[in-house]
Order: sequence, then structure tokens, then C-alpha cells
Amino acid sequence: MVGSLSKVGWTFVMVLFCGGVSQAAMPKDAGGKGKEYEPGELIVKYRPGGKLHRGELHRRHGSRKIKEFSSYAMERVKLRAGTPVAEAVREFESDPEVEYAEPNFLVQALVVPDDPSFTPLWGMEKINAPAAWDMTTGSAEVVVAVIDSGIDVNHSDLKGNLWVNTLELNGRPGVDDDGNGIVDDIHGYNAITGGGDLTDEVGHGTHVAGTIGAAGNNGLGVAGVNWNVRIMTCKFLAASGGGTAAEAIDCLHYVAQMKRRGVNIVASNNSWGGGGYSRALHDAIAAQKDMLFIVAGGNDGTDSDVTPTYPASYDLPNLVAVAATTPADSLATFSQYGRHSVHVAAPGSAIYSTAPGNSYATHSGTSMATPHVTGLAALIKSARPSADWRGIKNLLLTGGNPLPALAGRTVAGRQIDAFGSLTCLDSRLFSALTFPASGTSGLPATLSALSINCDAPLGPVTVTLSSGVLYELKDDGIFPDPVAGDGVFSASISPTRSNETFYFSSPAGSEQVVTSAYPTPFAAAAP
Repeated sequence: MVGSLSKVGWTFVMVLFCGGVSQAAMPKDAGGKGKEYEPGELIVKYRPGGKLHRGELHRRHGSRKIKEFSSYAMERVKLRAGTPVAEAVREFESDPEVEYAEPNFLVQALVVPDDPSFTPLWGMEKINAPAAWDMTTGSAEVVVAVIDSGIDVNHSDLKGNLWVNTLELNGRPGVDDDGNGIVDDIHGYNAITGGGDLTDEVGHGTHVAGTIGAAGNNGLGVAGVNWNVRIMTCKFLAASGGGTAAEAIDCLHYVAQMKRRGVNIVASNNSWGGGGYSRALHDAIAAQKDMLFIVAGGNDGTDSDVTPTYPASYDLPNLVAVAATTPADSLATFSQYGRHSVHVAAPGSAIYSTAPGNSYATHSGTSMATPHVTGLAALIKSARPSADWRGIKNLLLTGGNPLPALAGRTVAGRQIDAFGSLTCLDSRLFSALTFPASGTSGLPATLSALSINCDAPLGPVTVTLSSGVLYELKDDGIFPDPVAGDGVFSASISPTRSNETFYFSSPAGSEQVVTSAYPTPFAAAAP
């Protein structure tokens, strides 16, 4: 059975401006309508070994700790009354105990129009999920974290696939039975209230969760990419559709904590983003090195190689940025794209899924494309229990279906294909990722390229400059290569000319990059 179709879909834009030392980028109006960060608050990252002195630091600045994120040596800080945020950033960053400080940026919701005429669940057909379901429909041993607006825990299509914290479920109401500092986090965590109430007033998180793991073959509504999975929820988007960067980091901290406690979390789904660069959020994502951070590419319809959007444009090994496609196999008009910065695409127009109140709705956006990818990551894990995040990420990319509309617009140039990922055999993918901008002669720079065959790295990878100099790129985890064995090969160079042509090559393919054609490449996106 299917529910009525909604004509309004939610996607999320994080309005961020560069914090830290880049004071010129900070907005001037922080307290009125359309404010871009929370007045009177900072996120502060401390230097190693300085925890014992934080109380004295707060006394010096007249501030206080709101919440500590111990996984990242960060705090959400309340400022002395009347202290301008820009002034407080300067004060904190002048303190020897502080690595950096930045405003607590806000998240806001946007409306995207929907076309309700498409066949419900067309996205599952496009990603070839029915063929994959003949091999696996998922596993209750695999957990996905949905960081969003909450979830309808009583939805008939979802409640059987919710992650359960058994110590809290079987414990005493109002008591922190598992000792993680949170009371009654039975199905997840509410970073707004600090408790376990996951009520979804917006509907966005419930919709996302249904695409990942609505129960299949149960005679109800819809089926997710996984018929069997466990969905952990962290709520940080409130009824207004808004939240803060600190609350997003709090969710990442919770997920990391539960992962360390043995919960088999494969990936987090992050159907939100956009705007400027937050170093604190970057560092929190980077710290989750043992799971994927799958994120909406953005809804501005622009090239992220030229105009980055965050967190999708963070250059991190465990991140997968997702574009949105239509039933006609075209790139959705609202979708961000980027030959070197958006990894893969998935259905994102008029997606039918679960909604609060045991109902169903249709929404559009890269927010809706992202859970198709997260769902497939969980499905791959169910079929390959020993696979780690590196192999899963590579199978998401190499198993996909090449589409003309995506050629030159994403790293893979492909729309995900569940059956293709589960049955991958000799599917090679090559893509240049980072290279120096024009005008950087004599300055150290990094070259990197993705070279993989199904889930495995495929080398050797070389880069020949137009001057004839040859470099060999390595996937060994030694600087500048961030992670060994992930299929991204890297090398450091010092270009001798302002404009250069780079010839990338490996057994997986080749690519020529002329730096003058890319004045703001992805490698130079972050401040």
C-alpha cells in the first residue's frame, strides 16, 4: 500500500563561514533575523595536554563549558554576556591552550519543489536493488547512523529495523544504565536536549531512514535498500529545521563513542550541508577513520570544484559526497556536481519514503540521494562482513552504472548500482583528484589520484609533467598519502612552472589535467 504524495521536500544547507584565523570571513550580523551562527557561543579546539587548565582558561575569559566532546578535545563554550563572537574568537586563539576557535555555525532548511508524477520507488529500480535482493536483503548485524532531525520510532515500516541499546531498553527509566552519560538513549541520541527523545517534527530524518532501511516484504508502504538493518538515530535538527555545528559534532561524538563500545556502525548518513568551511566539523569527521561519512553533495546546482560546499567538499578519505539524479537518468537541476569533489550519484528526485505518523511522503534533493548510497554501503557490508570502509567505498564507486549525464561531473561518472557493487569483477576506475593551482610555481603541492579495480587499489600510478619529469604516486599511508590501501595514490611535488600539464596514468586509466583550466581546483578549496 502507498500513502499520499507530499508536494514539499526538505533539504538542508549549513550556512558556514570560515572560522579560526580567517576573521574577515565572519558575518557582521550574528544576532538578528537570518543569523549565521549562534550568538554568545564558540566551538573551541584545545591543544594536547591542556585539559587540566581549561577551568582556569574559562575563568580568564569569563566563559563556561556547555558540552565537552572528549573524542576531539573540543568544547561548546558559552561566552561572557555581551562578548561579540568575533572578539571572542581572537581572545581564545591568543590563548596558548587553544588550537583554534570558531563560531557555532547554524544549519537551516530549504524547500525544494517535488514532482509527484513518478512511480513510487523508482529509485530502487534505477539502482538495480531487486537483483541485489536475490543475493542479500541486509543484516541485523549491520548498523547505520542517521544524523538528522530524528525518527518516528513507532513507524510500522521502521520500528523493526531500529538499533536498540539493550542496556537502556532493559534498564530503569530516567537512569543512565549503560554509563555513557545519556539517559534512556534506547534508539539513539538527541543532541539538542541531551537525552533519548528522537521525535521527528520535520519529517526529514524519518524519510531518509526509510530509504536506507524500511522493512521489505511486509505488505506495508515501501522497502528500503536494506530490508534488514539496524538504524541508529542522532537528532540535531530541531522542529524549525535548524541546528548548530556543535550539535552535529555532538552527534559524531556519540556515534564514535558507540562504535568504540563495539556497535558495528558501517557509515553515517548526513543529508545536510552547504556553505563555508568549519575546521571543527572537518576534524570531527576526520577522526571517524573506521566508518564512512556519506553526505549530500548540495542543492545549489553549481560546480563544487569551483565553489566548494561543506561538509561535502572536505577532502577526507572516509567521505563520500553524493549528487542527485532523475528518473530520466539526468543530473537533477538542483544538484551540486564536481569532477574532482563529488564522488557518485544516486536517485534524488521525487523519492517516496516513510514519514512521521505512520505515513509516507515524496521529497527531492541530494538529501534523498544520499540514503540510497548509505543503504548500499550497509548492503555491501551484509554480503561482505569482513569488508572495511575502504573496500565498501570503492565498491560504491566501481559498481555503479556510467551515465552520460554524469561524465566529467563526478569522480566516478556513475550512478550507484547495488547488483553491480555486490558482483563487481574487473571494474576499473581512475580519476585525478588533487593537483596544484595555476600560479603556484616553486610552492610545494600534492598530486593524488584514485586508481581502483572493484574494492582494491590498482597501481602503479604515475604523473608525467609536460616538462618530462615523472613522479610515482604511493598508496602507503606515508605523508602526503593519508591512508594506506584506500586506492588513493599521492605524491608531493614542487612545480617549476606556473602553468603545467599533468599526465596521470595507471592500469585503471589515465587523465590529462591542464592547471590553467582549473584556477580553483579541489586541492586548494580549504583555507
